[in-house]
Amino acid sequence: MVEIAAPGEQPNRLGSDTKVYLGLMGYLVAAKIIITYLVPATFRAPAQAAVFAWPWIAGLTAIGLACTWLSRRVGFPGLLDHRVSTRERYLVPIVLGLGLGAFAILVDATTHWTSIAAAKMGIGSIHIPFPASALIYPGGAIIVDVIYYLVPIPVLMWIVSRVFLKGDSPPWLFWSVGVLAAAIEPMTRDGSFPGHPAILVTLFASDYLENLAQVAVFRRAGFLAPVILRVVFCVVWHVLWGLRG
Repeated sequence: MVEIAAPGEQPNRLGSDTKVYLGLMGYLVAAKIIITYLVPATFRAPAQAAVFAWPWIAGLTAIGLACTWLSRRVGFPGLLDHRVSTRERYLVPIVLGLGLGAFAILVDATTHWTSIAAAKMGIGSIHIPFPASALIYPGGAIIVDVIYYLVPIPVLMWIVSRVFLKGDSPPWLFWSVGVLAAAIEPMTRDGSFPGHPAILVTLFASDYLENLAQVAVFRRAGFLAPVILRVVFCVVWHVLWGLRG
């Protein structure tokens, strides 16, 4: 377990965080070029296509770089913090991603909610077809983690810390913000299932569990950990399970 840095402490060189984060953004650029010119993709919602637009990628690059710096100011480890073990940064997120992906498959196999959602949308499947799925979903994992975790959590913690706590960032502040950030995605999901209240409750609970796991590994191991967790989850859930059609 990593010893969380005190606010203002910078255990890693900023250049290390910058290089890793730009590497993540570089993947988005490569995926955008490939799905535009080589492997045309059929997005399942306008929002999916919108976040892969060039202005979005440019904006995420700029604001994400700023928030990697800010996250260290409120006590998060750097992306390659030397105090974080390989187990914490890579193995734990991979195992969690595999487990949560398997759980998502179990939920779908039990409730058949994706079939209900696809029928409502007038499409064959909610999953983007392979091989585009293998490019888009890992990229989407990066985008979602920046929007839901890397930006709001450090920003809100920094504001509360500076305004009310004289620069201190106690654990309760992180968890207060983190449990709220974990609820953003399930609260904004387009989940209308008339006559199926149990599906709504189950989906919210499973989504919230996945997001809370990402929040926790973000705090313990830095931003690279939740990205790895979500990429693995998306590969299991969207790419592999999506091969069923």
